[in-house]
Amino acid sequence: MFLAICQGLGLAIAAGLILGVVLPPIMPTWGAVVGASPIGVLAAGAALNGADEALWPALPVGVIGAGFAAVVTRDVAAGAIRRQRDSLTGAQVQAPSGVTVIVVLAAVVIAGISLVFEPFSLLALAALLALWASRRRQAERKHEGLRVLR
Repeated sequence: MFLAICQGLGLAIAAGLILGVVLPPIMPTWGAVVGASPIGVLAAGAALNGADEALWPALPVGVIGAGFAAVVTRDVAAGAIRRQRDSLTGAQVQAPSGVTVIVVLAAVVIAGISLVFEPFSLLALAALLALWASRRRQAERKHEGLRVLR
């Protein structure tokens, strides 16, 4: 059961990565989670069904894996868009193609390795957590000097 859940997590993370980079950055964070979660649940359910296990773990695993991956990837893509903002107009706001290709390749690698070596998905989840925490700390430090002291 543990290996099937890990495999489902890897597939859900891969789905969330792809959807997170494709969704427009204007979409709110909850919209990215709601958009990626059903695909993650389906991917996790397919892995659990293929292993003849119970399907109920697919719901939390799919929502957590795909939703979190979509949020982190959307944040990374939005940062790339902000750095390129001068050359873009409103209709062209989408992640640069280089970032999209890197994220899709990472998703394929995560999904492929998770199919063969199931616990790898836990390493991918830990890497996403570290990236998310790093970006949050950086965002907090960026506005640190702008606080007004009374």
